[in-house]
Amino acid sequence: MPEKKSTEQVDILFVVNPISGDNNKSDLKSRVKKYISGQDLTVEFYFTSGKNDDEKIGRLLAKNKIDKVVAAGGDGTCNLVGKLLLNKNIKMGILPAGSANGLATEFELPASIEENLEFILKGKSKKIDVLKINDEHICLHLSDIGFNARVIDRFEKGEIRGMAGYANSFIGELVETEPSSFKLELDDTTEEKSAFMIVIANATKFGTGAVINPEGQTDDGRFEIVVLNPQKVIHFLEMIVPFYTQKIHTLDFVETYQCRKVIIENPEGQNVQIDGENIGQPAKVSVEIMPQVLELIIP
Repeated sequence: MPEKKSTEQVDILFVVNPISGDNNKSDLKSRVKKYISGQDLTVEFYFTSGKNDDEKIGRLLAKNKIDKVVAAGGDGTCNLVGKLLLNKNIKMGILPAGSANGLATEFELPASIEENLEFILKGKSKKIDVLKINDEHICLHLSDIGFNARVIDRFEKGEIRGMAGYANSFIGELVETEPSSFKLELDDTTEEKSAFMIVIANATKFGTGAVINPEGQTDDGRFEIVVLNPQKVIHFLEMIVPFYTQKIHTLDFVETYQCRKVIIENPEGQNVQIDGENIGQPAKVSVEIMPQVLELIIP
């Protein structure tokens, strides 16, 4: 099975984040090559470094004729790859290898490399919507302002990786959290809200499997804004079962708005995360749907 370093045709480019999550990816390359051994496929591997990865991958895409690009990492790696493939005739696959793997969870991808490679080689795909945020970021999955973004910020600064680290950060924020004021300029209405968290949802569930947006679809040309404002500690406990029974939208302190555009004013400077990556505390968050601009390989 040939592996080409500088050619015109590459069947699959694997973009691997070697430090995502708590997953050991030292043998990923050999496992991929073993699985596709004997097949007439040309593959190439790019390992991210955190330095100009978008430019370097972009040059590979320009230099070679590539049929599929596979993101081997978490949601941040998927976001990096997805942004480079918008409106291109290149399919995107996923090898889940991050801390939460929200996008992979959304499409119920299996955990093993070999099972995902089977789907990737078959190449069944669908075009999904992508959100453009503040004209410079994209969101494939879920973004939010407030509580969860602060949890992620604490997690990134901590020393414990994986779900244990996320749980530790969640508890730390839970005992300190307070609601903030926001102004939402939706398609045809303006709302002022006090909330612990506002979710910008292009999908239905977090990587934990908790369903925040039960009626959402990734290809309907719309997205949802979910406003959560639990007033008491008991309200946080009341959310646990509805999160996993797709009933979160029925709670009195949860509101959902469907739209194509929104501007969210963030006067108190709450943290904002996009696909699991913090982008700081912007005073405004502008979101617009880009319908069916990314072709994603799914089971």
